Amino acid sequence: MKYTCLQDVLDEIYSAEYVGNYLPVSNEPQWYEGFKTFGTKENMLSALAYYFDIWDQGERGINFRQEENGCMIFERAAWTFFYIFDSISLLKDPSIIPELMQYFPPEGDVRWPWTMEDLWTEMMLGVVTSSNFGPTYMDWIMRSLHLLHPGARWAASYFMFSMIYDTFYRIKPDQFPELPIVDALPLGKQDLVLSLLEDEISGWQEALERAKAKLCKTPSSEKEMKQAKNAVDSAKESLACAEYVRGQLLLLPQEVISIGYR
Repeated sequence: MKYTCLQDVLDEIYSAEYVGNYLPVSNEPQWYEGFKTFGTKENMLSALAYYFDIWDQGERGINFRQEENGCMIFERAAWTFFYIFDSISLLKDPSIIPELMQYFPPEGDVRWPWTMEDLWTEMMLGVVTSSNFGPTYMDWIMRSLHLLHPGARWAASYFMFSMIYDTFYRIKPDQFPELPIVDALPLGKQDLVLSLLEDEISGWQEALERAKAKLCKTPSSEKEMKQAKNAVDSAKESLACAEYVRGQLLLLPQEVISIGYR
């Protein structure tokens, strides 16, 4: 099909033939090319909201549970939402990130009455931290963390880990490093960012203790010994990175703390 607008792409995804567990018989390359050609920040966000609403209502049993060509309407909407969200990074516009935070489901007592499967949530996490956005994605995540549902801290923790990793794994000994997560710190809500960093540090402290304990058990082979030492070194490095970022946050002058959040 030759597309003339974004709606043509959406209609083809929505009406695709489904097999098995309601998996679309995909024409993914053509769909993604259509999103790349006709997608804009405004029409992609509008489409996300539209299809998510159908999906949400269907999952809640409010509406859209009737079948259409052998597949529930709300399930067609869920897959259409999937492909829209998965194409967001093709826009290469990280300013869209704040609008995406509402779609990450909360956990615990405040969880939705339905469960979003890992296939969706893992894709969504990857899109928000996509390299297509460039390192400035950290600026937009940092100023958007508070927009996540308080029960979606799992997503906030992932974003913090990703920002730290993407900052430090690129550092080379012979180059003066760029530290985009440090540059982005003034843009976040300080108490939230600090608590996420504290959690990150605690996690790496526990990982380091486990790695040390495993090393002390005298591995049975040289290979196991090397793996155990590498695990200790890796945990030490990750812990140091998280502690450094926390230290930089605490050094910020009061005048610039949470400037992006304000």
